[in-house]
Amino acid sequence: RSFKLSYYNEYKSYLRNVQCACIVMGCTASVHATENQCKDPKHKDYDDTIRIITEQSKKENEEPAPKLPERREIKFGPVRISQELSRVLLVFPVEDGQSEAFMWACRKGGFMCSIVNTQEQVLEALEKRKHHIVVIDMRLPVNSTGEQICKKIRSVCGHQNTVLLAVSPAIPRWCEELSVVPYLEMGFNRRFLENHDRGACLNEIVMIDSNEIRSNFKLSLAYTLLQLIDESKDSVDITDTDGICTYVNQAFEKLTGFTKAEIVGNSTKALINEEKTCRDVPESMRRSMDEGRHWEGVIYNNRKSAEPVPVDLKIFPVLEDTPHSGALYFVTLRQDPSSGCKYCSYKSNSSRRMSNGRIRTESSNTSINSIPLGSTTSRRLSKQIDAPIIKILTMLRAIQDSAPSLPPNLIENITAMLRSSELYNPGSNSLTEDPEAIGFMDGLMEGRGTRLSISGDAALLSHRESAVGIGNAITSHVVPEEVKANLSHRKEWSYDIFQLERLTNRKPLLCIGFEILVEFGILNLFKIGESTLKHWLTAIESQYRPSNSYHNSTHAADVLQASAYYCRNKVMQKCLDALDFLALLIASICHDIDHPGRTNAFLCNVNHKLATLYNDSAVLESHHAAHTFKLTCQGEQSKTINIFQNLSSDVFKMMRKSIISMILATDMTQHFDHYNKFLAVIKPLNDTEQGDPASMGFPLNPDHKSLILRMAIKCSDISNQSRPQVLAKEWAHRIVLEYREQISEERRKELPPSLPSFDDIPKSQVYFIHIFANDLLGAFYEFLEMDNLIETMKQTFDYWDSFTDTNPYLDDPDK
Repeated sequence: RSFKLSYYNEYKSYLRNVQCACIVMGCTASVHATENQCKDPKHKDYDDTIRIITEQSKKENEEPAPKLPERREIKFGPVRISQELSRVLLVFPVEDGQSEAFMWACRKGGFMCSIVNTQEQVLEALEKRKHHIVVIDMRLPVNSTGEQICKKIRSVCGHQNTVLLAVSPAIPRWCEELSVVPYLEMGFNRRFLENHDRGACLNEIVMIDSNEIRSNFKLSLAYTLLQLIDESKDSVDITDTDGICTYVNQAFEKLTGFTKAEIVGNSTKALINEEKTCRDVPESMRRSMDEGRHWEGVIYNNRKSAEPVPVDLKIFPVLEDTPHSGALYFVTLRQDPSSGCKYCSYKSNSSRRMSNGRIRTESSNTSINSIPLGSTTSRRLSKQIDAPIIKILTMLRAIQDSAPSLPPNLIENITAMLRSSELYNPGSNSLTEDPEAIGFMDGLMEGRGTRLSISGDAALLSHRESAVGIGNAITSHVVPEEVKANLSHRKEWSYDIFQLERLTNRKPLLCIGFEILVEFGILNLFKIGESTLKHWLTAIESQYRPSNSYHNSTHAADVLQASAYYCRNKVMQKCLDALDFLALLIASICHDIDHPGRTNAFLCNVNHKLATLYNDSAVLESHHAAHTFKLTCQGEQSKTINIFQNLSSDVFKMMRKSIISMILATDMTQHFDHYNKFLAVIKPLNDTEQGDPASMGFPLNPDHKSLILRMAIKCSDISNQSRPQVLAKEWAHRIVLEYREQISEERRKELPPSLPSFDDIPKSQVYFIHIFANDLLGAFYEFLEMDNLIETMKQTFDYWDSFTDTNPYLDDPDK
C-alpha cells in the first residue's frame, strides 16, 4: 500500500509539470489533467483519462515524418563527402511503448527505420540493406544471449562498424547504477536505460548519428586513402611532430629496404645520409617543419643493405582547419630513382640546395639543373625527356655519381649500348665467330650490295593479281576419300603436308584451310557461309606461285597446320580467345602471298618497284599484308570472297591490325627483337608462377597477347626443322633449291651475293638451326610445354651436322 501511495504522488506531480510546461510554452495542453481527474486508479474518470491520452498518442504517431534529402554533405578536411542518411534497425521481440518511442524518434529525426522481432529477421534485413544503428532490446530473457547477436551482426558484410545500442531495464531510484562493462564485452557500443520518453530516444539517436556514425564514415574514407597510398609508386611515410614514423607504404619498403615493422614507431631522421647530403639541408628541413611549411629538395637516402641513393624529397605538413594551428602530422614523399627522378643528376660538390627547393650552380652556364624546381620550364622539359631510354640513362648517371668505385668506362659502355637502335638485336658477331655463319646470318637479315636498276626483269617478279578460275574451282571442289583420310591426321605434328600436295595437284591450301578455319568457328564468328570461305581460300591460293619450290601454297598450308597445332595447346587456349586464333590462322594463310621467290635483299639490289614503294624496309612482308586486304576487300570479286564483310567496324579494325602485325613479324630482320622481347616480357610471367605456364596471371594485356601471336607465327614459319626428319629434309631441299636460283641469277647479273653458304644444304641448315631456330623454337616450345618438339629439332640438327665435313650434295648437284 505504501508503494502504491508513493507512485500516486509521483504521478500527480508529473501531471502538474506537464500542464505547467504547456502553459509556459504558450501551447494548449492536449489533455487537461487535474488532481480530481486521477486521484486513484479506482476513480470513475480514470479510464476516460487513459483513453484520451492513448488516442492522442496514436494520432501523433500517424503524423507523416518530415521529408528530408536522402544524402547529406560532410566536411572532412579539404574533402566534401556526400553521405547517405543513417538507417536504424530496431530489434524488439515484443513491440511495446519503448519500440514505439524509438520509431517516433527516427521519424522525427528523419532517419530511415525498420523493426524486426527475431534473429533470423535481423540477418535478413542486414543483408538487404546496410544499417548504421541497431537498437537491440536486452530487457527480456529471450535476448539474454547478447554476445551471440552482436557476433552475428558483425559477421554480415559492411556492418563491422555498425553502432549497436542495448536497451537495458530501467534501474529503480533506490538501486545503484549498474556497470556498462558487461555490455561492452558482449560487443555493444552504447547502453540505453529503458525510457519511454520520446525526447530521450530522439536525443540518443541524434547523438549517435552526430558522433559515432560520422566518425566511422570519416575513418572508412581515411582507410580508403591509405589503401590508395599503399599502392603508390612514390615512397610515402607519415610522421608525427616528434619525427616518429606512424605509417609507410610498400614503395618506401622497396626504396629503403626497411620493413614496416622495423620503421614504424621509430624516428626517420636516420634515413638521411648526412655525409653526402648538403650541410644546410637538415637545418632547412627542421625550420620549415617548425613553421608548418612544406619543404622540397634532394637528399641522399640511406638504405638497409645498399649504398645511399639520391631521392627527391617533399615534406607536407597536415594542419588543422582552425587558423594559426600547428601541424598534426608530416607526410614525406621520396621519389624512387627507378621512376625517372629528375634530380638524379644532382651533385653535391657542384651545386647546393637552397631551402626553397632550388639548385644554384657554381657555373655561369645555364643548364637544366639551374632551373627552379616546379617552374613551368622545368615541367615542360621533364615532359620532353620522359622517354624510357632517357630515364634509364639518367638512372645510370645517378649510379655513377653514387658509386665511384665502379670499373672505369662501365657506365659509358652501357650507355653506348642503350643508345643503339637495335636494342634486341645481338648482332652476328655476338652469336658466332665463323665468317661463313656471319655471312649466312647477314644474308637473311639485311640487304647487301648496291642498288641497281634492272627493268628488263619485270616479268620475273610480276604476277597476276586476279583470282583466275575461282568459280570453276569451287564448283568442281569435291573432296576425294584419300584427301579426307589425309586431313583426318591434320591435328598431328607429324602430319604429311606433301601427301596432301600430291593428292590436290599442288593446291593443298583450299582443303586444309577450309577444315581448320571451320574447326575454329570462322563461320559463326564471321557470320559467313561455306561458299564465301571457299571462294576466299581459292583466291588466296591462286596468288601463291607454283613455280616457287619453297614459298608456295604448300608452305602456307604447312604454316597454317603448325599454327593450328599451337592453338590447340592448353597454354594458348588460356592466353588467347577465339578471334585471336582466327587472326593467327588467317595471317598464316596469307603471310607469303604473291611471294616472288626472291629475298628482300635481292629486291633492294635490283631496285624493284616494291622496294621503292616500301622504302627498302620489310619489303615482302609489307607487300604480303597489303596484298591480302587489297585482294579480300577491294578486288573485283570482293563481294564474293570478303570474309570480313559481316564484322563490325571495331572488330574488323582489331583483326586487320593483328593480322598485319603478325605478317610483318615474319621479317627476319626483326627476328631477335621478337625473341628477346618474349624472353623479357612473357617468360618472367611464367617464372612467377613456379614454372607452370597454365597458371600464369591471366587475362594478359593486349601487348602480351600480341607478342605471343607474333611468336606463334614466327615459330610456325620456321618450324620445318622441328618436324619429323623425313619432312625436315624435304623442306631443306626446297628452300635451298629456291635460293640457289637466286644465287645463280645474282651471278649472271653480277649482283652482290645476298645468300652465301646457301648452296650447301647441311651447312645452311646447321647455321639456321644454330642461329635462328634453336633459341626461338626452344623458348616458345618451353612456354607451351612441348619438350618433345625440342628433342626432335636436336635430332635433326645432329643429322645435318654429321654432313658438314663431307657434303654428298656437292658431288651431285641434282640431289
